[in-house]
Amino acid sequence: MTRAVLVRGLGKKYRGSGWALDSVDLDVKPGETFALLGPNGAGKTTFVKCLLGLLKPTSGWVTLFGLPASDPRSREGTSFVPEAPRFPDYLTAREVMKLHGRLSNLSGDDLNRQVDSLLESVDLIDASKPVREFSKGMIRRLAIAQGLLGTPRLLVLDEPSADLDPIGRRNLRNQLIERREQGATIVLNSHLLSEVERICDHVAIIHRGRMVAAGSIEELVPRGQDLETVFVDLITAADS
Repeated sequence: MTRAVLVRGLGKKYRGSGWALDSVDLDVKPGETFALLGPNGAGKTTFVKCLLGLLKPTSGWVTLFGLPASDPRSREGTSFVPEAPRFPDYLTAREVMKLHGRLSNLSGDDLNRQVDSLLESVDLIDASKPVREFSKGMIRRLAIAQGLLGTPRLLVLDEPSADLDPIGRRNLRNQLIERREQGATIVLNSHLLSEVERICDHVAIIHRGRMVAAGSIEELVPRGQDLETVFVDLITAADS
């Protein structure tokens, strides 16, 4: 089976500092919902940028659906929701969505239907003011809606629950479950481990750039425990 994401020996070293990633191996099958976990500074965002071809690895390699991440064709059908989304601040939510839709080769009635549906799903259907007047939570919701345009086959989300209230987190969870049921592959990193445990099939935990553990939720979390407890124990043991 061609892996949606295949990573072998991935390393990234920044000039003047140590290894942000060190010999990371990872497999994500098509249709899986996968979470990359780790404390602050573990290398999660660096991993995501290498995955999407935004950073050139120092060592190792990444493929998306069998193509090298450095090949622009590998990112066809891939959508990215960054940790700190930015949009032209003079546009409205609908204008932002239509701009990104056109960049994804959407147009006409199909684009209008998707824009209306997604803005309604994130409670921005009536948001007529420009993005410069949005709260952090509204910008986050717009980023999620934009990331779902075009029915991506691979959806990559960097801390997607940041700035969301409980209703927003529930809506995000429902959206991701729906996309998983439609066959999309989802890769995310998040500090909200209870949310990860509810929606993800597999997780990997990295610390100081190295892989600490990887497997399904069932494999990593013993009966009677939760993912947060397992995570803290693994990170504590790695530091000892």
